[in-house]
Amino acid sequence: MIYMFCYDIAHPKRLGRVARILKNFGLRIQKSFFQCEMEKQRMEKLVKAILREINIKADSFYVYPLCTDCSSKAVTEGAGYLLKLERFEIL
Repeated sequence: MIYMFCYDIAHPKRLGRVARILKNFGLRIQKSFFQCEMEKQRMEKLVKAILREINIKADSFYVYPLCTDCSSKAVTEGAGYLLKLERFEIL
């Protein structure tokens, strides 16, 4: 499943840590918006890792699941688009 992660982090140090974690799991779409394709269990582990880094009283973190049917109905205008992630293997 595709998950869209976005955040608003108040402190630069926490902001950097959250961005580094998400870079290891998906593609950065905008500064605070990542697209990741993964199984639900892996997403839940990722969310736990993020929650250890943020301050829940000062920061915001969102996860939006996008099923294949929903992602095919995405409407985009301008230069943006929903990326189609393909699995690959590096040999």
